[in-house]
Amino acid sequence: MISLGILDRNSSVPLHEQLAHGLRAAVLARRVGAGDVVPSTRALAADLGVARGTVVAAYEILAGEGYLLTTPGGGTVVADVVVSPAAARVPSAGATARAPEAEVDLRPGRPRTAGVADTAWRSAWRRAAAVDPESDVDDAAGHPALRVEIARHLGRTRGLDVSAEDVVVSAGTSDAMLLTLVSLMSGSARKPLRVGIEDPGYPRVRMILRRLGIEPVPVPVRVGSGLDLDALERRRGLDALIVTPNHHYPVGSRLDAEQRARLLTWAVREDVLVIEDDYDSEFPHGRAPLPPLSLLDPSRVVLIGSLSKILTPALRCGWVVASGPVGERIRATREDIDLPVSLVQQRALALYLAEGDLARHTARRRRDYRHRRGLLLEAFADVPGVELAATDGGLHAVVLLPGQGVAVEQAIVGELAARGVLVESLSRYAVGGDSPSLPSGIVFGYAEPSTVVLLEAVRVMLAVLRACIAR
Repeated sequence: MISLGILDRNSSVPLHEQLAHGLRAAVLARRVGAGDVVPSTRALAADLGVARGTVVAAYEILAGEGYLLTTPGGGTVVADVVVSPAAARVPSAGATARAPEAEVDLRPGRPRTAGVADTAWRSAWRRAAAVDPESDVDDAAGHPALRVEIARHLGRTRGLDVSAEDVVVSAGTSDAMLLTLVSLMSGSARKPLRVGIEDPGYPRVRMILRRLGIEPVPVPVRVGSGLDLDALERRRGLDALIVTPNHHYPVGSRLDAEQRARLLTWAVREDVLVIEDDYDSEFPHGRAPLPPLSLLDPSRVVLIGSLSKILTPALRCGWVVASGPVGERIRATREDIDLPVSLVQQRALALYLAEGDLARHTARRRRDYRHRRGLLLEAFADVPGVELAATDGGLHAVVLLPGQGVAVEQAIVGELAARGVLVESLSRYAVGGDSPSLPSGIVFGYAEPSTVVLLEAVRVMLAVLRACIAR
């Protein structure tokens, strides 16, 4: 039995976090060594008199942090943690920074993929690959089984009453966006189209519009308050508007219920199609999720989603949900362009969703990311001259630098890269590289590396921020 300290059932700290802390301390104190097998979740739960789910949650936190390794058929063992014990704690104000042993890529958009290929994942792919392949693609909208499961998934997670007939499978968000815009071009007499986009916003949206010859019309997004609806209502002659109302990328603001109603009222009045990127809806942190715009007006809104943040962008699988004449044009366009996602992959994902494995994986990741978020909030709490934003959801954070210019922002990004920590400058997301409503800052993801590596990188980040701001 590992000495884990006393679990305080009267504490405000959840039992699984107390247990994780005790196990982490045992690893760092070398009371257990690399390769040692830890007790099974059932055995440890019985010894401690807690629910098995409490131990499972604690093990998941430590596996995400890199302290434990789960091997198929071999149980859970202690990892070979090579950093110092101090590196595994939240950086303090007086801590001395040192560069990570290897380059750490904290550019946003990268979920943690370690542990995705568990027993359920391998089983779904094995069974999907064991079936003789189809002689051709019968339905360009996607495999019927996957479309059914996507509709059920959206019903469970987003409260949408979606028909499988309204679902079109895509190769991720970019393909879904391209498909929707091409279908819009085919149904419009105006050339070129004019599409409203968020400023700042996702750079790839601007690239797609440019490739299609569509005129982008920037609409300001304010830190804290979201899309500037006053500015939007002054725009005239738009064919569509692309928005991320749930968790704006990158500044993290969202549209509240009143703002959503106002946006849709404007869209009806101006006859504008709304393309809703349901970005980061899977990972709300500390706030209740709001219903998608498409729930409020399914005939006016095209919903785009993907498995990129739940699983990995490398999977290249997502969906478009559209009904009525807009949905018919999108499905006709998909027929013309053809289906870009393998049917073997679609069968595997249909099994993975149908058996509840995606939901279980998402719940594990939600606990892991929420724990990482807490560590970041603690690390940045007392750093003068900076403000941590965009942490109410998703997998990234924004370090705002009030009163600083773009030169300081660029200097911080360059200095971090020189020390082996890769992040993005906030100005990169502004249309034209500059936005009067956008403060200076840096954007970084916190999901991909182990927590040990993440906190080592945060230690470097804090030292660079303090030095650059002081100068």
